[in-house]
This record gives sequence, C-alpha cells and structure tokens, in this order.
Amino acid sequence: MKKLNKIMLALSILPTLLTSVFLFFMNDTVPMHYNASGAVDRYGSKYENFILPAIILFMYAFYMVYTKIYTKYSTNSVEKINNNVKITAILVTSIIAAFNILQLMFLILAILKPDSTTFTDNVPFIINTVMSLMLIIAGNFLPKTKRNSFIGVKTSWTQSSDLAWYESNRAGGIAFVVTGVLTIIESSFIKGINSTFIMVAILLISIAVAYIYAYVKVKKSA
Repeated sequence: MKKLNKIMLALSILPTLLTSVFLFFMNDTVPMHYNASGAVDRYGSKYENFILPAIILFMYAFYMVYTKIYTKYSTNSVEKINNNVKITAILVTSIIAAFNILQLMFLILAILKPDSTTFTDNVPFIINTVMSLMLIIAGNFLPKTKRNSFIGVKTSWTQSSDLAWYESNRAGGIAFVVTGVLTIIESSFIKGINSTFIMVAILLISIAVAYIYAYVKVKKSA
C-alpha cells in the first residue's frame, strides 16, 4: 500500500510540474473549450491549464482524508477494511493516471495548435480510449470489494446482504468492462464527438441491464 500511495502522490504532482514547464512554450491565450462539433467555443488564459492539475491534487487529498476516516470509523473487519482501501487506491491511481494522459494531450494541443478552430478526430478517440481503460480496470476490481459504505455500488438494496452486494458489484463490473471494450471498438470506426455520445449510451444501457439482472438473480435466491 505504501508503494502504491507513493505512486499516486507522484502522479498527482506530475501534472502541475508538466504544466509549469509547458507554459513557457504557450501563447498567452489558448483554446480552452470545444463544443460538440469539435470547434473551439472559448479561448482563455494559458494559466487555466492548471485547473485539471488542481483537481487531481484535490482528488489525492480527498482520498487520503476519506481513507483515514473510513479506516478509523468503519465497523468492518480489519481484513475487509484493508481490502477495500487497497482496491480504492488502485482505482484512484488509475483515474489519476488517466487524467495525467489527458492533461498531457491538452498541453500538447495548446502548443501545437494554439490558433486551431477545431480539434482532429484523434482527440475524441484518445479521450474515449483512456476512459474505456479506466472502466475496464474498475470493472475488474469492483467485484472484489466487500460490503461497505466506502466504495462500490452502494444503494439500500445492495447493502441489504453480502449476496446482493456481490451480485450487484459483479454485474456492475461486467457492465464497465463491456462498455470499455465496445467503446474502443466503436471509436475506431465512428469519428468525432459522436463516438463519445455512443460511449455514454452504451454505459447507461449496460448499467441498467446489469442492475436489473443482479436484482432479479438475488430475489430468486432469497
């Protein structure tokens, strides 16, 4: 855990350091937001590139504080607590790593295409691929969580029993993996922001189907 936390800390600080270096090579004003068609609809100060690094640092700080609170006040067994904290650390580290990739992409775009009015189809593909990898990682670890109020698919129903918890998180994990795989495939053929809309649709449908399946299965077992 200590090694993983050190990796998480390093990845949390890295975007701020990279942004500080890239700022020397940017115009004072750079594209800051794109609309659904991929066109720039807002330019801003190059210093706005520190927003995502600030969010990443906040995520790391929130994780550290929340973990300490959970560890101290949870009524779960020590084994369950350690298991859930470890899985949370893996998931948060993967999210922060993904944000590192996205930040690097935004910084490169700010330097190479400072006056561009649109981004290429490669940008949504990269974003979708990074998000898909996050979903696949999360999907593989969700079923390994133990019933808790810290991480996982948390509703009054899933908290009702260990079986409900396992089946719902297992189904949710499968939904995440399926969404990730299908998104990578569809983003290879469907260009632009439309591929992102399709990713969101696949995710919502997959989660709905998985949740209904888990609910029915648990009710039959009762």
